[in-house]
Amino acid sequence: MRINIYAYLLFILLIISCDNKNIKKEEFYVYGTSEFVEKEKGMKISLEEATQIYAEYIYHLQKNKKDTINCNLDIIYKDYYIFSPFLYNAKTGNYNLSGIWVNGNTGQIKKIKTEKNLHIILKIPKNYYKKEIYLK
Repeated sequence: MRINIYAYLLFILLIISCDNKNIKKEEFYVYGTSEFVEKEKGMKISLEEATQIYAEYIYHLQKNKKDTINCNLDIIYKDYYIFSPFLYNAKTGNYNLSGIWVNGNTGQIKKIKTEKNLHIILKIPKNYYKKEIYLK
């Protein structure tokens, strides 16, 4: 019995003494918030420019070229605008990071397929960036 009490106290002491400074918060910014606006201002590429980069990338991937590209964005993750097919589960708050990522500082684009999720609470109906780009 006495050993259990010591083990329990040791466990609590370990939890309390953990250094939370090393735990890094995921850096993401939800569209429509003031934090998103501030993050966008700090990057070299605006949301409009990133949207154009994304649209041209999608256009070149298409076999049957369409004149209109739908561009949907919910978040900036780290320094990337993420254009995604809305992989968000409102019940769990899991937002899958798969999609087309446009770097907000370099304009570099990459297609990401991942199982990584962020826990985000998005408004329902969602407040997201949606734009149709007309290409010729």
